[in-house]
Amino acid sequence: MRNVSSTPWFILATLLACNKPAQTTAPNDGKTETASTTGSTTGLSAAEKDAAREQKAQEAAAKRAQLSALPPLPGVTAAKAVKFPVPQIQTLPNGLELIVLEDHEVPKVRISGFVKAGKIYAPGDSPALAEFTQALLGEGTTRRDKATFDAQVDATGGTMNSSIEDEIAGMTADMLARDAAFGFTAVAEQLMQPALPEGSVKKIKDLITQGIDQQKSSPFGLSSRMAARAVYGEESPYARAFATPAQIEGLTRDQAVAFHARHYQPGNTMLVVAGDITPAQARKLADKAFGNWTKGEAVPVPRTRRPEPAKGPVVYIVDRKASAQATVLALVPAPGIGEPGWLQIRVLEQLLGGGLSGRLNMVLREQLGLTYGAGAFHNFGYDGGAFYAGGSTKTKSAAEFVEALLDLLRQPGNEAIDAVELKRLLSKISGKFALEVEGIDTVTMKTVQQRLFGLAPDFWERYRSDVESISAEDLKKISRGLLVDQAVQLVVVGRADKLKKELAGFGEVRIYDLDLKRVD
Repeated sequence: MRNVSSTPWFILATLLACNKPAQTTAPNDGKTETASTTGSTTGLSAAEKDAAREQKAQEAAAKRAQLSALPPLPGVTAAKAVKFPVPQIQTLPNGLELIVLEDHEVPKVRISGFVKAGKIYAPGDSPALAEFTQALLGEGTTRRDKATFDAQVDATGGTMNSSIEDEIAGMTADMLARDAAFGFTAVAEQLMQPALPEGSVKKIKDLITQGIDQQKSSPFGLSSRMAARAVYGEESPYARAFATPAQIEGLTRDQAVAFHARHYQPGNTMLVVAGDITPAQARKLADKAFGNWTKGEAVPVPRTRRPEPAKGPVVYIVDRKASAQATVLALVPAPGIGEPGWLQIRVLEQLLGGGLSGRLNMVLREQLGLTYGAGAFHNFGYDGGAFYAGGSTKTKSAAEFVEALLDLLRQPGNEAIDAVELKRLLSKISGKFALEVEGIDTVTMKTVQQRLFGLAPDFWERYRSDVESISAEDLKKISRGLLVDQAVQLVVVGRADKLKKELAGFGEVRIYDLDLKRVD
């Protein structure tokens, strides 16, 4: 499941995918050239490089000291536990789990059916089948064609949305509370009685092909997919390569019908109802809309063992000959959600990648002039987690960027963070979380995560106080184990002919094509 990173995913994607050849620092009032020249260590002796790095480290430390010395923000109080709506959980006779999050502040209701039919459930020889099936669900039902269905949804002023992630596929209706009955019916029809029309098959396959082409054209899309393969191992469903044209062309309606019959069944589904509705009302509407859904067999979660950690660093170069820049991700295996160390990684994300004030941007962007922007983020799923950090830089400065990036990643594990800086970070994280969970949509997804990954019932209510209790020594210990004591791997997207020799000093170099197949 994608995790909200300290640098939002879509912003980080933009930063990493930025492919402008001429400038890699943000334009300013004429100081860019000076910063770039000062930051460059090309052509310097080893002693001069060491001196330059030491100077930049001192500048970074001085900047952090300035931030730490800022007075507390007015009105900031100690973290308090977030009071989530208490989930009212019922199970229908057919095995459907009904979760009600009652909130009468606004006369709206959100009805979401989340099915364990995400991307990881697709078979290895047909990796796009889950997406293909999910997309076909929105093409009308056996009771109403797509045009009629869409018109009736529009008439309520509500919306219907579908989604698919690694673990789950979702169908959601947002309606006024007075139209809740129609919302239940609409979600039920699409999940239980999809038409899966043959006439839409080619359109959906074309959309899947376009999506893959877009990922392959993006340095970030390539680097993140390659990074998952490096961390989880090629056998993991979290680390599959792109579906091939032949695999997409081979998708058929019959395959979608079979996948739907196997996975879209009540014992494999959470029906989450949030908003202006009581548990009794929700149960009555759920029984009417979903009561006739035939109970099926349980679907096991696909799990794989992680590969043994690499004995030394490896540089995975994805050869993208059209690249004018190098996109770099440093990566390590990390704890999954709720596992020991997970909360400390959230703080590490913010420390390193927390916007322009994060250490990565402070040094790589502002002081060294090597990038437009850098970030850090943490993904997690059933196979554990992964921690990534990086950005894009000029091809000729890739080695300098990697060296500086690795130095920054090792700092938290070697040097305890200043107490004042840590306090500001923890306050920022807990305050941001409190704002995020004001929306019922966020509360819905947090509840789904809690159920999917078997977290404690009060996991999210305790989140703020748990974060604020993290000590500097605890953060240092986790950071050291994550980024100092284990080998940090590198994924670099760019021109292999320009990068192979330059990056050989950082580990064993392996070269891959745009289909993520090894070619050297």
